[in-house]
Amino acid sequence: MSDVNMRVQAATGGWWVDCDLPLEAMYFRSGARAEAVAREIAIHLSGAGHDVFLEIRDRSEQPVATHRYFAI
Repeated sequence: MSDVNMRVQAATGGWWVDCDLPLEAMYFRSGARAEAVAREIAIHLSGAGHDVFLEIRDRSEQPVATHRYFAI
């Protein structure tokens, strides 16, 4: 299958998770919760045959962490 890019980024008053796939963007007040949900989705997508690249950005839009989840 295809590579999927996911991002956790700051939003007004919280954090949002965005994905290349046609999923709705998810908004969270907690950055930790946004990151946890993004990791869960990445694990499920890798189980469905996608290679997932997850990037976590801070409020200044700088990448602070990246994770790769390879297709199973």
